[in-house]
Amino acid sequence: MSRGNLYLLTDRKGRKYLVRTRPGGRFSHHRGTVEHAAIEAAGPGGVVETHKGEPLWIKRPSLEEYVLLMPRSATVTYPKDAAAIVMMLDLEPGMRVLEAGSGSGGLTLFLARAVGPKGEVVSYERRPAFLERARANVEAWGAENVRFFLGDLAEAELEEAGFDGVAIDLMEPWKVLDPVERALKPGRSAVFYLPNITQVVELLRSIEGRPLRLGRVIEVHHRSWDVRPPVAHPSFRQIGHTAFLVELQRTREPKGGPNREEEQAGGDEKESTVAEAVRDRGADQGPDRPGGAG
Repeated sequence: MSRGNLYLLTDRKGRKYLVRTRPGGRFSHHRGTVEHAAIEAAGPGGVVETHKGEPLWIKRPSLEEYVLLMPRSATVTYPKDAAAIVMMLDLEPGMRVLEAGSGSGGLTLFLARAVGPKGEVVSYERRPAFLERARANVEAWGAENVRFFLGDLAEAELEEAGFDGVAIDLMEPWKVLDPVERALKPGRSAVFYLPNITQVVELLRSIEGRPLRLGRVIEVHHRSWDVRPPVAHPSFRQIGHTAFLVELQRTREPKGGPNREEEQAGGDEKESTVAEAVRDRGADQGPDRPGGAG
């Protein structure tokens, strides 16, 4: 499906509407209607008015806007997190990415754009309704480099070291560590999208003794501002915590080998197991944490 007839309309209050035009179609706003033909005639950058005089600004939707406004079967991966995942996976055109948990297809689209038309995204989803919604959203955007599979990644038959990156959005990701290890090329990364810190701790405990090395755990926060000169202040409505992003790197280390390197004062580094890293984090978050309120 082409994106040629996909438009984003914005009204005077900043409310956005995703519209796919069609012959004889009409867009309905609470302050009037406008013919699809008028939207196409004005084109991106133009302005149309409803029959009640309400102006609507026209543009092509960005991928961020499309993902936030497209139909959903599941909560989408927020674009701020999807962009960070692409960065953490260090994706380039022509690469292959494995995804588990297609959801509504939001992250799938960011991965597909990153690897380009010569790359490929292979996405697994266990729930038929979610898979069909993700497929429809991806096709509606016009991405043609995604292959969807209905099934559990834990049971998938994957080629050895066939992927340059892995993105996982599952409630119990430790159950798919075997296929992640098998599919991921040595030296490349898998990123896990986890809403709760308890999931992060359980995942890190589960990689003990595996050829997976903890890279980093991050949260992504964007702080939007309302700027209307001469007044400027942070927006009253902000997006708070959405998820922790955990990066694991595939190593060639034998089982029992080093799992994590951390910088120390003076530039020295030490090696520690994931279990030690988890214990260290637990201690940092305790009531006696140095530098805390007191």
